[in-house]
Amino acid sequence: MAKTYRAGVIGCGGIARAHSNGYKQIPNVQIVAAADVSEEQLKNFSQEYGAENLYTDYNEMLEKEELDLVSICTWPPLHREMTVKAAEHGIKGILCEKPMALNLAEVDEMIEACDKSGSVLAIGHQRRFEAQYATAQEMIESGEIGELIKIHNICRGDLLSDATHSVDLIRFYNSDDPIEFVIGQTDDRKKRTRYGHDIEDSAIAYIKFKNGVRAFMEVGDITPATYQQAYIDGTEGRIEVNPTDGSLLKVKGKGDSDWRYFELEWGNPFRIEIEEMIESIETGKEHPLNGRQGRAALEVLMAVYESSRLRQAIELPMK
Repeated sequence: MAKTYRAGVIGCGGIARAHSNGYKQIPNVQIVAAADVSEEQLKNFSQEYGAENLYTDYNEMLEKEELDLVSICTWPPLHREMTVKAAEHGIKGILCEKPMALNLAEVDEMIEACDKSGSVLAIGHQRRFEAQYATAQEMIESGEIGELIKIHNICRGDLLSDATHSVDLIRFYNSDDPIEFVIGQTDDRKKRTRYGHDIEDSAIAYIKFKNGVRAFMEVGDITPATYQQAYIDGTEGRIEVNPTDGSLLKVKGKGDSDWRYFELEWGNPFRIEIEEMIESIETGKEHPLNGRQGRAALEVLMAVYESSRLRQAIELPMK
């Protein structure tokens, strides 16, 4: 008989519902507790997902509930503290929303705490599990467009909130090869904030991998109204992900006289990342979205900011 995993959710806003819909699709996972500073949010969340034990203080929830899994769905400035506390309370699996944190020092504290407790830490870059991105990566890996040359990613949004997915997907397409350097520029004339931290209006980044692959990323107001669009060029063809014609994925590769389009089945990526979490807990297998992968994505974002500030290329790993 499969073990039943008791899950708790910290922060009961919109993204918490995406996590919870994933939990609800797994028969041996039960959402038993939730924490939020808003009693109204807690009440609504409880009615939707059946969590009976509600807390306005997440520390009290971690103290009183015997939880196996915890989703951290709060604003990024709180991620470090909540992840460390969850690890200290012996939570087996911690699924923290992206961006992992707001600087690399905080990220390193999160990884260290989870290493010490033996907790599996995963960061919410679940787009790796969505059909068009996963299929594109498989085609690159199988050589359908020859040797990978360059990746052009377009993302409406901002670096920390949205382009953290862009960086993770760019790394994913290139098999997570180490990055040599980053050159970036940001425009923050509007002086905006989002989710408790500063954000820029637009950004661009040039990323050079050690294996020679290049990537270019456009983010924010300078882009068309699109999300996670990618043009991936190889020596013998091209893959387009979420192209402007409205399709999810198309390829023109070796031996193709015209574009090939794909009928893709959508599986809930939040369910998949939770299932991977349970497998990691039970087998010791490394989670595809583990904390060190999350750190690698954040390091690129920090390099974009540093490059813009210092007006120079930033070599990785950052010092």
